[in-house]
Amino acid sequence: MTEDEARQVELVRAIETEDRAGSLITREDVAQAEAHARSASQSVGTRRASDTFLSSRATFLSARLVTRHPAVASVLRRTRWPGWLGVGLPVIAAMAGFTANEFGNGKRLDLLAVPLLGTIAWNIVVYLWLLLASVGPNSAIGTDPLYRAIARLAGFRAANIGVGTPLQRAANAFDQRWAAASATLVGARVARTLHLSAALFAIGLIGGIYLRALVVEYRAGWESTFLNPTSVHAVLSAILGPASWVSGVAIPSIEGIAAIQWTGPQTGGVNAAPWIHLYTVTVLGLVVIPRLVLSVWQGARGWRLSKRFPMPGREDFYLRRLLRSAGSDPSKARVTPYAYQPGQETRRRLAEALQSALGDGAEVRFDEPVDYGAEESWTAAHPADPDDDYHILLFTLSATPEDENHGALAGLLAARMKRERAGTILAAIVDESPFRSHFAGQSGLAERIEARLQAWRKVLSAAAGIAPLSIDLAQQPGADLAQRIESGLIPDGAMHG
Repeated sequence: MTEDEARQVELVRAIETEDRAGSLITREDVAQAEAHARSASQSVGTRRASDTFLSSRATFLSARLVTRHPAVASVLRRTRWPGWLGVGLPVIAAMAGFTANEFGNGKRLDLLAVPLLGTIAWNIVVYLWLLLASVGPNSAIGTDPLYRAIARLAGFRAANIGVGTPLQRAANAFDQRWAAASATLVGARVARTLHLSAALFAIGLIGGIYLRALVVEYRAGWESTFLNPTSVHAVLSAILGPASWVSGVAIPSIEGIAAIQWTGPQTGGVNAAPWIHLYTVTVLGLVVIPRLVLSVWQGARGWRLSKRFPMPGREDFYLRRLLRSAGSDPSKARVTPYAYQPGQETRRRLAEALQSALGDGAEVRFDEPVDYGAEESWTAAHPADPDDDYHILLFTLSATPEDENHGALAGLLAARMKRERAGTILAAIVDESPFRSHFAGQSGLAERIEARLQAWRKVLSAAAGIAPLSIDLAQQPGADLAQRIESGLIPDGAMHG
């Protein structure tokens, strides 16, 4: 996708996640958006169909949102890169460089002056930092203080959309997700701007010296509290030696360096032209050319990322769920009973409820029950299927939940899903029907069921961070069963991918 298309997808994701009641995006909006998106995706090649569906859907819904809630436009706008900054900051840097060669010594060009040597030294430090950063872990530049400073400089502020409203929560969630998603792109743009600014600062510095040298005779010399002629010769040879070799301008001997030491306000020094040429070649070779190359490279990298913005793949549950609605890929649910053999009628009712909740085309398949105590061997022999949207553990309320068995299986599966980033939602259903059948007619049944459920919640929450859905699969009406599964199967965070 392009950057703008991805931005709209993330905005709509945040709103659909936070606005569970559908007050901002209605079911009718979603139906119309998906009809529009399906039509658009059919007009492109198969390879682009998924991207086109997602971007068209988000564009349609974003337009609806902006029409009804003008503040949404501000939410989108404040995350865009301020283009003027990419021009304004380099121009300011060039002006700063032009004025930086006022050395405070009248017509004297101090060969050890900070504006010249400092510029060279600083850029060498930057190159070393870039080299170290290239072999280290990538930093999230999008959340870096520099990014926030640039956003403030650009004048973007959060829209006044009401504290505690679904739109305000969605805007906050969108800001966080977009900062992380666009970190690489923002990093390329920040780097491009800073490299260009450094190059123009150096050009301004040298240009200012040459311009003044046309009407003023600079006298080159040096003075130092700690360095002697031998040390100064070594420093200047190390820094200006390559420029001397390229330009043919010789660096004086130690005696020649000693002869140009400032000995008084008006004594010492020589005509600065050769030294200006040496510094110019050095700055061009060490600062201007490398920084311009880096700026062009980062600019091309940013342009490429903006045209082909990296989006999550099949591991992202939200995006995969949207693609299911395109009709080309039905939802898939895997049910794994543990130490429990559900009857055929129970399987049928559960499968129908899942299909009703996930869509008529949903595929539901049952594993053979996992034997009690065989959690590790079963997990090792049954790899995860990356096409599964849900992996549902099916337990019976008649069993007493145990950390080392029931919890172990849930924990193993949760750890594997996190490790493999398959995008599958792990859930658990506790079937109440065997327990209710066994204790039917006895007093205090509701309290006993609740106590048992509390134990299940404690074990599964500690082991895998999931809350089990307790259902009577034998007696609950089919429509109610589907509704309970639909409302309880997807945790609130699932929409975040």
